[in-house]
Amino acid sequence: MKLLAIDTSSSYLSLALSLDGEMYAFHEEMGQKHAERTLPEIDSLLQQAGIKLAALDAIVFGQGPGSFTGLRIACGLAQGLAFSAGLPVIGIPTLDAVAQQSEADQLLVCLDARMQQVYCAVYQTGPHWQRKGPITLQDPQAVVLPDGISQVAGDGFENYPTLLAGQRELIRHSGVLRADARAHIALAQSGRYPMQHPREAELLYVRNKVALTSIEQQALKG
Repeated sequence: MKLLAIDTSSSYLSLALSLDGEMYAFHEEMGQKHAERTLPEIDSLLQQAGIKLAALDAIVFGQGPGSFTGLRIACGLAQGLAFSAGLPVIGIPTLDAVAQQSEADQLLVCLDARMQQVYCAVYQTGPHWQRKGPITLQDPQAVVLPDGISQVAGDGFENYPTLLAGQRELIRHSGVLRADARAHIALAQSGRYPMQHPREAELLYVRNKVALTSIEQQALKG
């Protein structure tokens, strides 16, 4: 399939365009500039590939969890582009894309959810690739290493020293910290995720709270 993937779930802007076996990609630290940089960079990829948006088969987007603002940017742009070109959309969970980038047979992915919490999920990769259960929101000190898993991925392990603190000697980090849009392309091409009409695009927040209250912030500091 000819696919354009957009991920703005983290501080990175990650884009990928797959066309007839060729991959065009943009992956760069963006801070808070996703809204102003995403469309120009998409235009640049389309120009490099020499293809019009309407010639694609679908628009793929990172549906979360991740930065609330970033998720809305990716979803909104995917919907707008898809509506304008008469294309469907495909939503890919952020942790699934991180797991896709690893070569481990089994994997625990933990991403920084801010507010002193992490998003977690366990995966079996390889030919029988699957997420073994839902994506959860946990306190770092409450995360337990599943039996038989020794490899991990995600920036949660880098940002929270208390995460699996007593088991650090048992694990090996894959080096994958965040989602890359090229992984979204691979997952979309696998057929595991449905094509949807743009109006049906949904975000996967996992958490429904944007920030801590002042009382909660003080409790953490204390």
